[in-house]
Amino acid sequence: MIEIVFLGSGGSIPTEKRNHPAIAIRYEGWVLLFDAGEDVQRQFEKAQLGLNKKMAIFVSHVHADHVLGLPGLLLRFSLLGRIKPLSIYGPEELIEYVRVSQSTINLGTTFEAVVHAIGPGEIFSQQDLSVSAFEVDHRGFALGYEIKWARSTGKFLPSKAEKLGVPKGPLWKLLASGESIKLEDGTDISPADVTEPGPESLKIIYSGDSRPCDELKKAARDANILVCEAMYTSEHSILAEERGHSTAAEAANLAKEAGVKLLVLTHYSPRYYDGEEIIGEALPNFANSVLARDLMRIQLSKDGSVVVIHPPVQ
Repeated sequence: MIEIVFLGSGGSIPTEKRNHPAIAIRYEGWVLLFDAGEDVQRQFEKAQLGLNKKMAIFVSHVHADHVLGLPGLLLRFSLLGRIKPLSIYGPEELIEYVRVSQSTINLGTTFEAVVHAIGPGEIFSQQDLSVSAFEVDHRGFALGYEIKWARSTGKFLPSKAEKLGVPKGPLWKLLASGESIKLEDGTDISPADVTEPGPESLKIIYSGDSRPCDELKKAARDANILVCEAMYTSEHSILAEERGHSTAAEAANLAKEAGVKLLVLTHYSPRYYDGEEIIGEALPNFANSVLARDLMRIQLSKDGSVVVIHPPVQ
């Protein structure tokens, strides 16, 4: 199961109930953090994500509301004794931002932290999960992210392996993990010979900040979940265009055109208070839309089923 935890769903200015953008994805002992808005460290604790997990951080762009929480999070990890290494990915400017933070505010770390400047393409892969970046249309260089789960093989079938003369043990493990083998007599055995067909892949798209654009629409094609910014309603469409953001209606229309299964609207302006205007504009255009709230969780099972767990009312 893949779980998405919304640590911050706000936009521009954090409010009492909504922090700046930050989304954690949990899978098989890994925590992948997308953006690190102001005070993400406390949200990280509230969500009980753990301080010493295998982890990577992905930043969509170096605007204040997406990175102000990063130094605090790194400091918290150090103060609480993190030892596992940490990779951070994002635009080139992110390297200087972290370097200056380290040199000016005594941001030393107790663990190895490496910042990688990236562009479009696959940047991370672990087990059956991969993360790829694509460029979006904001103000300056900005990225969206595709998180994809894909398993090349299905259930391992011991009876077929035995019939083909594959000795039980390490060779079974290799075939079950998707690797081909060669027997002592020279016979080649592929995973497809001893496994069921692989399951359908799963895809989560995180838009970062973006106007509607072809690259985002292309990435979102047939996505199980699209987490999309919706800073404004159509009433403020001129402002959305000027500032490089999407309206709720635009996000909903993009989800519909791309064949998305579930649209999650996030990063909406504090002018909309509880966000009812945002979700109210999206639903007539795309019925399978939900509004992100801080500490909301979405569980995506490997069969594609989705469960939305809303946070307690505060």
